[in-house]
Amino acid sequence: MNTIRKANVEDAATLTDIAFKAKGYWGYSDNFMNAWKDALIITVEDIQSKVIYLLEEDKAIKGFYCLCIETQELESLFVAPTYIGQGLGKVLWGNILLKATENGLSSFHFNSDPNAYEFYLKMGAKRIIYVESTVIPGRIYPLMEYTLTHLQTK
Repeated sequence: MNTIRKANVEDAATLTDIAFKAKGYWGYSDNFMNAWKDALIITVEDIQSKVIYLLEEDKAIKGFYCLCIETQELESLFVAPTYIGQGLGKVLWGNILLKATENGLSSFHFNSDPNAYEFYLKMGAKRIIYVESTVIPGRIYPLMEYTLTHLQTK
């Protein structure tokens, strides 16, 4: 049975590995992946200062997300390639919405990999604008936003 739990500092290397493998799933070149190297690393400091939860079954981590409350940004959402297409992204998305609400966010934004764009639209996110990547000059990607106000009840 899949469970979602808060990441521990001991999970940093495994989460980084999942991030690299999940990004690489889309067939990006070695040069592209090299350019993304720093952005895909999950550090101990990230785990200590951000909302990072992972989905696991029998101690096998299948995916995770990183939400920064301070900047109201979903920094990452990755599912290990072996588990892509099994609905785990949707399960993690539900937990993102729960944790964002618990932390008082009314919305959050994120950069979408073009390959994940349709998934985010299905989850209810909206494209704000297309922006140029700060990692790969000339690469354009959608800047997305999700508004939680309809989920909050008072």
